[in-house]
Amino acid sequence: MKNRSGYQERELSDYLATPYLPTKDAVAFDAIEKAADRVLEETGIRFQDDPGTLDQLRQIGAVVDGDIVRLEGDVLRQIIRRSAPSSFRLRARNPNRDTIIGGSAHAGFAPIYGAPDVLLESGQRVKGVRDIYRQLVSIAHQSAGLTNTGHMICVMDDVPEVSRPLEMLLAHLTCSDKPFMGSIASPEIAMEYIDLTAAAIRRPPLAGACNLLHLVNCTPPLTYWENPLKCLRSIAQAGEAAMISSYMMMGATSPATIAGTLIQGYAEVLAGLALTQLWKPGAPVVMGILGWPFDMRSMQPNFGDSASQLVQLYSTELARRLGIPSRGDGAVTSAKVDDAQAGSEGARVLAAAVVSGADFILHSTGWLEQGRCVSVGKFRRDAAAIAETYLRTSIACEPPVALDPAIEAEIGERLVKLPKVA
Repeated sequence: MKNRSGYQERELSDYLATPYLPTKDAVAFDAIEKAADRVLEETGIRFQDDPGTLDQLRQIGAVVDGDIVRLEGDVLRQIIRRSAPSSFRLRARNPNRDTIIGGSAHAGFAPIYGAPDVLLESGQRVKGVRDIYRQLVSIAHQSAGLTNTGHMICVMDDVPEVSRPLEMLLAHLTCSDKPFMGSIASPEIAMEYIDLTAAAIRRPPLAGACNLLHLVNCTPPLTYWENPLKCLRSIAQAGEAAMISSYMMMGATSPATIAGTLIQGYAEVLAGLALTQLWKPGAPVVMGILGWPFDMRSMQPNFGDSASQLVQLYSTELARRLGIPSRGDGAVTSAKVDDAQAGSEGARVLAAAVVSGADFILHSTGWLEQGRCVSVGKFRRDAAAIAETYLRTSIACEPPVALDPAIEAEIGERLVKLPKVA
């Protein structure tokens, strides 16, 4: 397991030495890789409605049958190991808030992603709206425990869907000067984010650095849809970072076993990671394999189950074998309120991510009810716990540096030009 720095190396050394995971047992990981290779060669991956991806994969000897592509795992690993960086700098508007993802740096933490509902500190549950979104970005900025303000912390239900990406971008640029995550609403919007963020950061391109980290999910089992594929190509060719993730429900969209889930997830992300390097060698990547047992009684994933923590531990080691940064999940829970269940489940999942050595931990704060709700109170408490427990600080961040008025005006003008929705 890689050495961590600062507090984590000193305070978590006992945990890191504990044999939760046989990280030195190459035989076990060889078996997972070989089984994933068999899935890639015999079953293949479905790449839907993107001829450009199919043509690119043919060039490395893949067998293409319609939209099913059969690949050689060894070839994919060679492509990744040859050029994917082991670490990269994620830049912020304020250079003092740049973060290093991977290498010997401590983990980066980002808030919940994608919640439609919000639990206010008053106890009232509401739909997400623009003002609440901006409040959450401000809290993320102020929180010493969050190094990244994320993306789509909640859905802006009061904003037309066509306007939401730019409204979120404006919130992250004006309410914070920390790094944040990009959009994959479409390839065009991804590039709009990339261009406007570069203009806001106002620093020339730098080898080993990028401005945005984009979450690109495959769709288990063994499928990549058109939009993620086209976004992935645009992101990689622009030299920005992609976090390739397989988010599986064990027993529903992946096998019920830990080994089977790891095998399927590894096959899925291996294909996406290799694609980034084919589009642009050296493009920054992060690997994520997440598996959550699916409860057939509630028909929902069971967040906090110990099986998911084992998937986390093993998947991080698989990323290390590739020589690239890895993703973890934070304080996720199935609880509907921030109670003892939420605290117990969230603390265990977060600890597993940190102990595993994950380099970027998403959903670190605010998560409730299988991710359908962000709790403002839990958001604050989770961030404070991360700061005090893992980062050993409680110093709130200073107010953000003001955004260049010309960039703010440009985003406002683009919002005005968007088609009106009745």
